[in-house]
Amino acid sequence: MQPSKEREASTEDVTDDLDSLLDDDLAADERGGDADADSAGSSAATATPDDGGRIGVDGRWFSLKSFAVALGAIAVGVFAGGAIPIIGGTIGSIGGVFLAAFLLGVVFSGRRYAELGVAGAAAGAGTAVASVLGVGFLPIGIDYLQQWGLALLAVGGGLGLAVALVGHYFGRDLRAGLTADID
Repeated sequence: MQPSKEREASTEDVTDDLDSLLDDDLAADERGGDADADSAGSSAATATPDDGGRIGVDGRWFSLKSFAVALGAIAVGVFAGGAIPIIGGTIGSIGGVFLAAFLLGVVFSGRRYAELGVAGAAAGAGTAVASVLGVGFLPIGIDYLQQWGLALLAVGGGLGLAVALVGHYFGRDLRAGLTADID
């Protein structure tokens, strides 16, 4: 029994056909889409060439440039908050994360919750580990990290995430209030 010609086609031909179909669909979406497209498909935004290096579904989830700015600003906030003489330490670092996220919420025109959340979680986890290693005798701190390291990272990262998101929210709220038209 001789196989049909459809079975003789290689997988490269199938993927080439699929790529050409997807390219045609994306080109139609960029031109405005088909008239019979449903509302869910037409509401999805397409990535533009000037999207700032954002990745994810249609380039809307995460920007590496914004993440680098957020990480730098939060690092400066943690350092400055930790350097306050009376408050300092963990409370000052948390305040620095909040202040940096708040200021970035005021400055950035778009939503950057993912970038600031990841940067805040990293800062919170790093601060928690550094505070344990900085207290007391180093072998005791390492033993403590071996026993409680994951829980410490989770609590510190979660606190940093929450503080950064709340700070960014309040910063965006202030920006919206400052830029709103007065009737």
